[in-house]
Amino acid sequence: MKGQSEIIVYILLFLIGLSLFMASVVWSRGIFDRNSDMAKLSEVESFMTGLDNKIQNVIKFGGQDSIDFRIRGTIELNEPDTIEIRSPLTVQIPEEVNITSSYATITERLEGNLLRVKLTYPVKEYGVDFYTEGPTIATPQKVLIEKGDTYESGGILYIKVKITFK
Repeated sequence: MKGQSEIIVYILLFLIGLSLFMASVVWSRGIFDRNSDMAKLSEVESFMTGLDNKIQNVIKFGGQDSIDFRIRGTIELNEPDTIEIRSPLTVQIPEEVNITSSYATITERLEGNLLRVKLTYPVKEYGVDFYTEGPTIATPQKVLIEKGDTYESGGILYIKVKITFK
């Protein structure tokens, strides 16, 4: 009898431990998903800020530069002065968030489960005119930035910046 009761106690303790573990996994799944989405949001913000810095450096100093695209989503040139990233996201953010650098504006907006982050260069001292010779929307590994020609229109100097998705 003594050996049987030890086995029963062991089985009961194992089942209790297993059920506590499963309950904690189910309970914490939402927390892990939320933390994962917050990390995605931070990564997209960080990428856009880095892209803005690299674009401004190429505009000031010429040449070319690149930045790694490690985001699950797409990047698009959808206007001559705007680059947009679209990525799935389930965490809630305020209706619209604006991050402004010295020259550019980064706008974040959640539409359903799709995060849309736009990097826009409004015309101030000069204008930025993005162009590409490849696709305008992609899921690349790298984004290449290269300073192109300048031209004047309406008394404002425009700088052409070539964006290539690799």
